[in-house]
Order: sequence, then C-alpha cells, then structure tokens
Amino acid sequence: AEPFSIHIVEVNPDKLTIAAERALGKGIGRETVSSIAKRMRAVVAVNGGFFRIGGDYDGEPLGVLKIGPDWFSEPGLPRAALGWSEGGGSVLIDRLTMRWSLSVDGTVFPVSGINRPRGIKDSIIFTGNFNGSTLTSSTGTEVIVDSGVVERIRSGGDSSIPQNGFVFSVGKCVGVDLGNISPGDVAKVSWEFSAPEQPSDPWESMEFLVGGTPLLLREGEIIRDFGPEKVPENFVNQRHPRTAVGIRADGTWVFVVVDGRRPTISVGMTLSELAQLMKSLGCKDALNLDGGGSSTLYLYGQVVNIPSDLAGERPVSDAILVMPK
Repeated sequence: AEPFSIHIVEVNPDKLTIAAERALGKGIGRETVSSIAKRMRAVVAVNGGFFRIGGDYDGEPLGVLKIGPDWFSEPGLPRAALGWSEGGGSVLIDRLTMRWSLSVDGTVFPVSGINRPRGIKDSIIFTGNFNGSTLTSSTGTEVIVDSGVVERIRSGGDSSIPQNGFVFSVGKCVGVDLGNISPGDVAKVSWEFSAPEQPSDPWESMEFLVGGTPLLLREGEIIRDFGPEKVPENFVNQRHPRTAVGIRADGTWVFVVVDGRRPTISVGMTLSELAQLMKSLGCKDALNLDGGGSSTLYLYGQVVNIPSDLAGERPVSDAILVMPK
C-alpha cells in the first residue's frame, strides 16, 4: 500500500475563534502561512483559497475572499466556498455565485468582477483593498469614486485607487456609455449572492468568505460530479497534496492536510479519496482548499506537515486561522 501522511485538527468554535487573513493584510502579494499565523498570533493555521502565481497580479485570490467588511475577490465561477461568522459558530459550505453592479445617480452599470485583471470586454471594480493603483492597461476608461462620490472620469489605465473608495475600470470593447457620469454624482456598489441549495440571505451575514473548489460533501453525501465547478480532470483524479475543511453536525471544524509528491512519505490523494476521508471523519459538509505546494498546516509555532515545494513553505494568498478567544 502507498504511504499517506495525514494531519487532522479538530476545533471547537465555542472554545477558540476562527478567522481568515489576507497575505500582508492587503490585496496582492503573498506570505507564508506560518508568517501570517505568527503575525496574527494564531495557534493553528492552514492555507486558504487558490491564487494567481507570477506577474503583476501575483497572489491575487482566484476564488471569493471577504474578511470582515473588506472584499478582496469574488467567485469567478460557480465554485464552492466556505462562509462563517461568530468566530466559526455559524458556518455555510456550498457552491456560490455572485453578481455585482454599480449604480451612478440611479443608472445601473454591469460589473464583470472585482480586483482582477481587466480584459478588453470587462468592467471591473477595484477597491482600496486591492493595491495602490488598478494596474490596468491604458486602453480603457476609469471612473474614480471617493467616499461614494464620483471624483473624475479619465481615459487610460493604472489609476490611483482612493483608500476610501474604488475605481470602475471599463475595457475598450464594453458597450456601456459613461457619457452621462460626471463629477459629484453619487456612486454605489452592490452585490447579490446565489447559492443553488439555499436562499442567499445567510451568505449576506457571513463575516468571512473563503473560496475553494470543489465541494466534497454536502449534507453527509459525497459529491461525485465536479462538472458544475469546471475542475480539470487531472486535478480530480491525480494524487496531489491536499488541504480540506469540513464541519460536523455538532459544529466542530475539521482541518485536514494530506502531504503528497513524496513517494517514500506520502503520495497525496485524489479528490474522491479526500471526500471519503472527510466523510470518515464525521463531516457533514466539506470543501477542498488550495493544495499542491500550498498545502500547509501550522500548529503551535511550527509547520508540522512537509510542504511539497523543494524550496519549502510556499507563500500563499490567504490563510484560515484558529486563535484564542
């Protein structure tokens, strides 16, 4: 039989508090799980969602990420997400999609997404949590909004983002007319959730949102069809290092990190092996987080698994932390 090295941490949210934290506390860039954990004085930490590697957007989250009132990223596809509040006492795990929009003096403009690269057919909102500027190419038009009021409209890209505002950046092939927007107009961003299995209202009240993919368990049933989340075949069926989080019926959180890519120590798991493991640990709902070289478990001051990158612990986009109450 192949060797497996599996690390399991159970957390009672009545006794400890669970939070999420962004690398470096801001929108792009990366930081190791152990560095985030030490900075936030966490006793346990695992890596969180998937992210871009390399380029101007290095470390930008690829799934949803919300920490308190701060939005960093939205789900780009209908992918699984973990939402919680009350320090982990109230939890949701489900597939989630969102729709964002911008209204300027009553006119509504469609928004393709937030805090991510703007293509020529995209209209993107860049918030103060992203970066000092939008990092966009010069081919678009950008509406700069500070404290809910339009400050100016400019052709070009890479506008500065007001700390207390946002920039609406419109690609050159988007058919929207910004001609009626003028400085002094009131501008407001809004969003709505849709989750297939439940009304969206409970998602509104969640303090933290972290995206992953795919959903592994729902209501105690193992998910066998990952098609809706458009997960690549080799990601599903090959064994890789994995990080997962699950919730038991009594509210206990279960964090699992499976080492991989180390033939003599641990071969990693397929997603169906991971789903079976989460079910065998008594989880009712479970979600796969980022894995591979990102899979990291920090426990009481040190990394206790063996990250698979030769360089050691990989800097990541965000982490889920367990802290004293």
